[in-house]
Amino acid sequence: MRSSLGAVTVKPSEKLRRSFRWLGLPMLVVGALCGLVPLVPMAVVSCPCDHARTDSLGSRVCSLCQTAETESEEIYFLRDINPMKPSRYLALPKPHGSGFQSTADLSEELRAKLWSRAAERAEELYPGRWGLAQNSHFFRTQCHAHIHIGPLSPEVDDIGGTLVATAEEVPNVGPEQGIWMHPRKAMFCVHLDRDLAEIVLVR
Repeated sequence: MRSSLGAVTVKPSEKLRRSFRWLGLPMLVVGALCGLVPLVPMAVVSCPCDHARTDSLGSRVCSLCQTAETESEEIYFLRDINPMKPSRYLALPKPHGSGFQSTADLSEELRAKLWSRAAERAEELYPGRWGLAQNSHFFRTQCHAHIHIGPLSPEVDDIGGTLVATAEEVPNVGPEQGIWMHPRKAMFCVHLDRDLAEIVLVR
């Protein structure tokens, strides 16, 4: 009887221990991934700005909208206020509306002008080794459209991408798509390979 009871009580527990031992690593991986979920940037799908009330533009997500209200130029530039990005500038269009905005919302003419002027300013700031980048909405914290300007990271290899001759040929991507470009052979080399596009720039 003891032997029979032992077979019933002990062996299943050994099987369970073996099962949990094999499941342990996958469960840890899943748990770690679940724990990281809150750290993944979520899309900025809406904007609390009320352009009829200037006081509503004071929030962090609307601060670039606030700058557009005071600008007179159709395209303007700002130095990034993030102290961790001392080499970074932004190119912005003055026109803006309520809600999340990307370059895809601009007219074809204004969009081309924005990329063109951004490239001109980048060449002035960082001759020959600059980059422009627009993050997808998964990695944005501002609802106003903007392009990052900065020196191209030395870790970025000058390979891949699509060469275009003019700013008018830069692809019109939606807010869900990251885009970055840099100069190559007197042309623009455009890349669509990452959502967090600004990481190709020196901070």
